[in-house]
Amino acid sequence: MTAEQSIIAGMKAFIDNEFAPMIQQLGIIPQSVTESGAVFFVPDNAFMMRSQDIVSGQAIVSIADTVGVLTLFAHNASQRPLTTIDMTSHFMRPLTKGGMQIETRILSNGRRLATVFVEARQQGAEKLAASSTCAYAYLDGGS
Repeated sequence: MTAEQSIIAGMKAFIDNEFAPMIQQLGIIPQSVTESGAVFFVPDNAFMMRSQDIVSGQAIVSIADTVGVLTLFAHNASQRPLTTIDMTSHFMRPLTKGGMQIETRILSNGRRLATVFVEARQQGAEKLAASSTCAYAYLDGGS
């Protein structure tokens, strides 16, 4: 097993063991870890759809927050407890059936705070559908 495969397996276990059942139902699949972030896939899921087969904004925001946490999990040598302290989201176009490609980029990862930028696209599309900037506070005091 490569280092990346090990990290991805750890991310999957973290979803299964640490997140609430409603987050587990989103079906987030870690795909790869990049130098400064990560890539995820979210398949079609009736749980997060609203009328007219549009993914609900609440689901998109939940996905963004979750992949931000998972990205930091992947990039920190140890599992550091953290909490979301701020989040700003923008919706440019609807996400519909067909799954989502989510990419994250760590903007900062300090001793006490971290910020992750999240981009959501319809699977196979180039145009950005939604973005979020997520800020987190580490609860371990930087140890």
